[in-house]
Amino acid sequence: MPQNDDDLDSLLKLAVSGDQRSLGRLLDEFRPWLRLLAQRVLDERLARRIDGSDVVQQTYLSAVRRFSEFRGNTTEELSAWLRRIHERNLIDETRKHIVARKRSVSAEVEDVDVDVVAEARFSSPSQRILNGESAVRLARAIGRLPEDQAQAVQLRHLDGWPLDQIASRLDRSQGAVIALLHRGITNLRSLIAEDSY
Repeated sequence: MPQNDDDLDSLLKLAVSGDQRSLGRLLDEFRPWLRLLAQRVLDERLARRIDGSDVVQQTYLSAVRRFSEFRGNTTEELSAWLRRIHERNLIDETRKHIVARKRSVSAEVEDVDVDVVAEARFSSPSQRILNGESAVRLARAIGRLPEDQAQAVQLRHLDGWPLDQIASRLDRSQGAVIALLHRGITNLRSLIAEDSY
């Protein structure tokens, strides 16, 4: 597994030259980031009906099939290309869900412009943090945290939840959440530092 950006750049060069194995390894590095993007976009109601992992897999397969269309040379350009594919897949899945609910006799769904809703979710301040190469490193590091620390860090620093809501969600006291956040951020810094070498 690549440990730094130079390794990602090397994999990208090999993938662009046609090495399918390198392409697979490279795209695997982006999975945690894509998973995090999906979690950010799919609110609780949608997450119950749309599996973010399925959308990540769909993006992975689309990227493999369409890699000949990629015209960039850097991992920054690759992350932007993957993000566009992933956003489109998330929008399409959200649209399918909303259309299915509209067809349901028992559902009372008002007309919603899915593209407007999805675009708002993709342009929030926390979504802008998740752009580019550093976002891939961040997502990879968050994915390596213990689950409770990862969830606390994500809820607090990416979703902007207040401590009392996080405590309620995680079924812990606010003091326990503060300790989780402290350990999570400390571990995150170490993991990101390790990735940089």
